[in-house]
Amino acid sequence: MRLIRHKIVGLSLCLAGASLILLPGCPAPTLDPFTAPPPSDTQDNWDPPDGMDLAWSDEFDGPDIDLSAWSYETEATGWSHTWNCEWQRYTDNGTGGPNASINNGVLVIRALKTTGGDGGYTSARLVTKGKRSWKYGVIVARMQLPYGQGMWPAFWLMGNSGAWPANGEIDIMEMIGGGTKDRISHGAVHWENGGHCSTGGEYQNAEPLAADWHYYELNWTPKTITIKFDGQTVHTQDITSTDCDEFRQPNYALLNLAVGGTWPGPPDATTVFPQYMYVDWVRVYQ
Repeated sequence: MRLIRHKIVGLSLCLAGASLILLPGCPAPTLDPFTAPPPSDTQDNWDPPDGMDLAWSDEFDGPDIDLSAWSYETEATGWSHTWNCEWQRYTDNGTGGPNASINNGVLVIRALKTTGGDGGYTSARLVTKGKRSWKYGVIVARMQLPYGQGMWPAFWLMGNSGAWPANGEIDIMEMIGGGTKDRISHGAVHWENGGHCSTGGEYQNAEPLAADWHYYELNWTPKTITIKFDGQTVHTQDITSTDCDEFRQPNYALLNLAVGGTWPGPPDATTVFPQYMYVDWVRVYQ
């Protein structure tokens, strides 16, 4: 059993198995959407790749989200929940707000339930589009993921030029929550070659990805794309063919936490809210 830690104000409680039991006469729990339960305190032991220098990073050490590096995609900026039949609506949180802020050196993206159902959830989608982009190298993030049916966190890249999928897409991490799926990190690539083409793989961890920090990594060269989880290969794609020219242009990064959608399906009665996606840092080595 994994104990789910929320900030609870004025509440007497006891735990029985995985259930939270309110004692008679106690008030209902009050959750502060700006206060996330603390992530794991496991030590960061990332080793930089040999022969490469740090080209860019965001360590999220400041009090605010760096808007010189990140912006938000919302329906007002052209994102559409209809693309994947997602149930959340993304919000613009500026330097910090209910759905995205920096807490104690960690970027926290929160999925919040409002009314439930399609449109009854809010979350955030941060991108470096138009601000930071890279071509080749090692791109890696240290993250601790949410869990539960309907949760769909992602760390990925998109090409600067072309309409999808002709701009290319590299999914360094996608997790489709619920049961044993909470333990699986998916990696994939998408491109155009007479239609939408894609290949991918997955890595199944021993415990849910919400239980601890992990490293989600892309090793990108002119010849291959290799996606890794804690140093273990998730998927490798040969891109030497001219059919894969989408992957020979600069890409920008995306971090988002979706709720529902065609792949995970919607949340259900077992899904706990708020849900949290923690990002300790994002780094680019070249």
